[in-house]
Amino acid sequence: MKKLITLAVLAAAASVASAETKVEVFGFLDQGLTFIHENSNKGMMAPVGQRAPNVLKNGKVARQGATSRYMEGTGNVSTWGIKAREELNSDWSVLVHLEQGFLADDGAEYIKGKAFERESSLGIESKTWGTLKMGRMPAMLTGSGTTGLFNSRVNPFGAGWGNMTGGWKFVGTLASARHDNMINYRSPSFGGLEFHYQYSNGASDENEGTSKTNRYMAAGVTYTQPKYFVALAADWLNVQSADLKVGGWKLRDAYKVLLGGHYKFEPATVYGTVQYMKNIAYIGGYATKEFAPVTAEQNTSAADGKVGENKGFKALAFSLGTQFNALGGTVKVSAGTAFGKNQNITENNDFYRFNAGLGYVYPLSKRTSVYGIGGFFLQHADWQEKNIKSRELIVGLMHRF
Repeated sequence: MKKLITLAVLAAAASVASAETKVEVFGFLDQGLTFIHENSNKGMMAPVGQRAPNVLKNGKVARQGATSRYMEGTGNVSTWGIKAREELNSDWSVLVHLEQGFLADDGAEYIKGKAFERESSLGIESKTWGTLKMGRMPAMLTGSGTTGLFNSRVNPFGAGWGNMTGGWKFVGTLASARHDNMINYRSPSFGGLEFHYQYSNGASDENEGTSKTNRYMAAGVTYTQPKYFVALAADWLNVQSADLKVGGWKLRDAYKVLLGGHYKFEPATVYGTVQYMKNIAYIGGYATKEFAPVTAEQNTSAADGKVGENKGFKALAFSLGTQFNALGGTVKVSAGTAFGKNQNITENNDFYRFNAGLGYVYPLSKRTSVYGIGGFFLQHADWQEKNIKSRELIVGLMHRF
């Protein structure tokens, strides 16, 4: 028996010693020229959208006014990263994923002072037990990195390709897209069925793991088959005890439920999403990002040093899209709509938004492509004097490595 145990230990040690680490450098660069015309509420300008809530005056918010501009750059954040995998034995592997976003037009970090802000994770994978990862990772209800479930799986534009170009986040939200101190579990596949779970202890500071920091949790399930993909997930962001950084606002706990997927017909692929959102601080992204407006009384309370509460939006959003091959390239089409209420006020609080995108991507090689994209956004809201709307046109070059 002792000899058998000794041989087993020696075999395991030899397996680990002979294991090789496979390292890959990856990423993409995206450069282009963008024309954008915006006629929006105050603060809703590309590329970041609003940073804090507008204050209602006589039941209406201030207008930004109409602006037009040409810019270098696109809505796709260029990235580079490092992947590593070490196979310990036939069942177990160690995984490393480091990924950083940057702006190709000037080389600046996407989030200044935060290396590998897209993802910084270390994990262990088992074909029998699943994958457990820890670090900074994308939230489950995105499609980014290795832990997001949606984006390009549920919309032909994913959540990028411009400031308003048909991605489902422009009618819904990707609020809190990444979190520090994340634990992520992904089950093994049961005939295409997988279960997912995430939990974050909050930002890496003196309040980490306490009631004084934001915490995040999500759970979901995916089903993958050769012709179709379906994902259902829900998340919870605890913001009851943490300020919004800008304006001194405190938010209610926020909830989202997202159902999405695609089906590969011949010759087109069809995509769709349904989102339910409650207590969401802001809706949309980039140029369409808008915080739920607050009343003058709420704003005065916050200015006096009292903690004001922004109750956010309650909303329902839908998107549909398709892509198909044409003339050697790929045509992408998407449209989305959302309607809901601003919970900070009890009257004149309804809103409706719509966005659409049309694009064509032509491959010059397996790694390089050129594209042209057009997008349109419109919002009707009771707190506006009249409808706001924006449009954009982008031509660009993308290289993946």
